[in-house]
Amino acid sequence: MTFLSILTAVAAAVLLLPLTPLRLNAAYKDGVFTLSGQAGPLTADLLPRKKRAKKPRGRGARRRIEPAVLRMAAECGCRAAGRLLRGARIYALRARYTAGGPDPADAVMAYARAGVAMEGIAAAVECADLRADVDFDAGRSRFEGRIGISARLGTVLAAAFCFGIAFLRRYYQYKREKE
Repeated sequence: MTFLSILTAVAAAVLLLPLTPLRLNAAYKDGVFTLSGQAGPLTADLLPRKKRAKKPRGRGARRRIEPAVLRMAAECGCRAAGRLLRGARIYALRARYTAGGPDPADAVMAYARAGVAMEGIAAAVECADLRADVDFDAGRSRFEGRIGISARLGTVLAAAFCFGIAFLRRYYQYKREKE
């Protein structure tokens, strides 16, 4: 009987855990980027991190990652992000851009580029609240925005698995060619 209850609990976890909703909220305002996440009933503030006391470093220096490995990670990450975004839903998108600067012509050009970019985003995201303005008296351009994305844990795990497999395959191939 105990075996049956353990088997039922494991089967329920395997079947229901991938259906757990995840939410990610990101915001940028006044030079501060904030990021928070929610998995089911659990919430966590991811950025900005709280200041911690610095640990004294040991004798060994920090290892640098080779540029080729970073390039591989970026390529694999873009593919995984595309897979993730196909299974995700943007439920809130708000952006405010005010073009400004010492040269009025540069401010107008920045305003035009932002407007074109926002038109493309608005066509793809139905809940987008986007606005671009120009302020000739402002000393510099300003931006503030907020985005909310939701996905299922299974979608996130599938994207992470695809990233891991693709990256490891290319990394080991790179190591073999290097030797």
